[in-house]
Amino acid sequence: MKTIVIIILIVFTIQAQNIYEVQPGVKNNQIVLELAHISQTEEAKNLKIELIKKSNHIIFNQTEKMIEKITEGTKKEVSFSFDVEYNIGTTKSDTIEFIITDHNTINKMKQFIFSYTGPKEFKLEQNYPNPFNPTTKIRYTIPDVGSELAQTVIKVYDILGNEVATLVNEEKEPGYYEVEFNAEQLSSGIYFYRLQSGNPLTGSGQSYIQTKKMILLR
Repeated sequence: MKTIVIIILIVFTIQAQNIYEVQPGVKNNQIVLELAHISQTEEAKNLKIELIKKSNHIIFNQTEKMIEKITEGTKKEVSFSFDVEYNIGTTKSDTIEFIITDHNTINKMKQFIFSYTGPKEFKLEQNYPNPFNPTTKIRYTIPDVGSELAQTVIKVYDILGNEVATLVNEEKEPGYYEVEFNAEQLSSGIYFYRLQSGNPLTGSGQSYIQTKKMILLR
């Protein structure tokens, strides 16, 4: 979980920009906007804080909040919780934007750029849900393996070692990925899924092989 705090002075129209690193798949992050009213003569009333530019990879629990008033020379905090989607692929960054308006339509813009931290290592995660019926999802990460893309294969096998499905078979850029496995045509039982990525056939560069177990339960 990551908490971002930013102070906003309620005086005049301005657009500001901040860049923050976030990790895909992390839930319950927070943006805390601290609204500081520096006027010594009047209140700031009926403030509306609204998310006006969204991203498909960032899911907010709420997109707008209201503050009835902020008295002269005081501050108030408004927080927005958000989750970062895991399956961002090769997306490097996203931009979101808030607008703050009052009853006189004076507004202030606040822009955030989220830079996604890239994976440092190969990783194959446990499928979810598990046990499953009939679909489940498998997450995996591909790091930078040098000048070449990582040849990546994910296959599913039954308990006897017979291949029953190929879920991925292509070159992948560094990134976070998720693939769905549909076992509608298979019978209940234990299955294994294996990730093979990098350059395992040539023996050059980084390579990775890992196998995990999953259960299909009708």
